[in-house]
Amino acid sequence: MQRMPFLFFLSYCGDDGRGGLVREFYEDLRDEIRRRTTEPEEQIGFEYGGMREGTLWRSTVADGLGTCRVFVPLYSPRYFGTRFCGQEWGIFAERQRLHEQQRGSAPELIVPVLWEDVFANGPGRIPKIAEDIWTRSDGLGGSYPTLGLRKLVQLRTRYRDEYQDVVDRLAGVIISAAEQYELPSPAAPIDFDTAPDVFRPDDCAGVAQIPLQRPGELTGGGPRHVHLVVAAPTAAEAAQERTNVDCYGKRSEDWMPYLPAATKPVVRYAMAVADEQDLTPHPIGVSDGLSELLEEAESEGELVVLLVDAWATRMPAYADALRPYDDRLYGNCAVLLPWNLADEESEEHAPALMTAVVSLFKKNARIPHPTFRGGLHSVEEFTQALREVLIRTQSFVFEQHPVPELVNAGAFVARPLLEGPGAA
Repeated sequence: MQRMPFLFFLSYCGDDGRGGLVREFYEDLRDEIRRRTTEPEEQIGFEYGGMREGTLWRSTVADGLGTCRVFVPLYSPRYFGTRFCGQEWGIFAERQRLHEQQRGSAPELIVPVLWEDVFANGPGRIPKIAEDIWTRSDGLGGSYPTLGLRKLVQLRTRYRDEYQDVVDRLAGVIISAAEQYELPSPAAPIDFDTAPDVFRPDDCAGVAQIPLQRPGELTGGGPRHVHLVVAAPTAAEAAQERTNVDCYGKRSEDWMPYLPAATKPVVRYAMAVADEQDLTPHPIGVSDGLSELLEEAESEGELVVLLVDAWATRMPAYADALRPYDDRLYGNCAVLLPWNLADEESEEHAPALMTAVVSLFKKNARIPHPTFRGGLHSVEEFTQALREVLIRTQSFVFEQHPVPELVNAGAFVARPLLEGPGAA
């Protein structure tokens, strides 16, 4: 079934989306447009982070690009070095070309946002197809042209008025453009595998390539790794505490708390969410080395998420292994406690289990700490909670390790082709 068209499609690099700043801007822009129009909220904007786990992303993104009325790219050095972003731009630009061919006029439906100042060192720093679109406005002065919108979002308390001016101006331009033109949709399904990257000379002749940084050279950048630590007993260990051990296996990582509704280990769902947020997941069972892992992850700017079975907190070996977590409040770490209401044995022992959890995690469970989440009764609740705590922990790491300005990015390098929307 054909999806209804979105008013605008937000195109950005996955690296720029880390930390939640892009999502904050998208929600503010969407809300401003909603206030000014009668568009249904679900049809105002498309942003990758809003896709649910299990979504067929290729067809979903393709439908968004094939039907959206306005294309909003976030200009940054990383954006123009990302193949997927170049393909998105090319797909939308082809719809513009078809409109011009059919009606004789060139529609101006690409509304760029200066996420970072890519013009600081003069012309030729970005592909010509993007350089040819005017990005300056008399109504958007102040710090926006020099700092870029990322800084205004990050420091929105200081730049509140300037930030709101940018959002207001962009909302007006998007609404006006959408009302002025109506683009044709592609006659055939969009195939990302064959779509050209208009930012690369080898895909599209005559397009300039910009200087880029190698993915591993971002000193002080955002987190790229998340350690998924499963604190659950094996089936043999669980049998010492409880009767029903169907949800356990030979290893801690085999724990399937949402049986019978969901038949995969919970760490598999967690890995999918990590991948969705462009993080490399590292699933492991909890051990006596948790303290060292927490310290190392904090110093390296990496994330740690503990997936805790309440039954494990009553077992001395697991309780001892988990205890170092509560010694301090880690901003880059989180705890999630799945709880299946269909598990009759857990429901029967709920008071004792909760007492054990609170006793073990005194600081985090009683504050309550925003990245300590319990009562997750389904896979859907679990994955949504994980998305939220990953955004919070990434934001914390960004504050501790600010992303450097990448105006002068260095030598020309080839970028690896990664799958997925906004992948770098």
